[in-house]
Amino acid sequence: MTDAALGILLVAALLVVVRLVKGPTTLDRAAAADVFVAILLCGVAVLVARRGSTVFVPVLLALSLLGFASSVAVVRFLGREDPAREPEEHPDDTSAGRSGS
Repeated sequence: MTDAALGILLVAALLVVVRLVKGPTTLDRAAAADVFVAILLCGVAVLVARRGSTVFVPVLLALSLLGFASSVAVVRFLGREDPAREPEEHPDDTSAGRSGS
């Protein structure tokens, strides 16, 4: 049973690596990297279940922290606005453009 799970995870990892390389956007690559870390977590969990040993549990913890930290870092990096850019006006913003209230 664990061989089938590892095989499925291997196929999923290969597909995610294709998305990681192809892109097309930075956000696609970041999401693929996050999914790749999740697949690694699942693979290590399957190995822990197969061997019945808790030796790799700290590895699971470290990988989960790495996945969380990298996701937060990417969101913070992509969420920054360029300070030289003018703020865009949105048509649904009713407070801008009112005269004589």
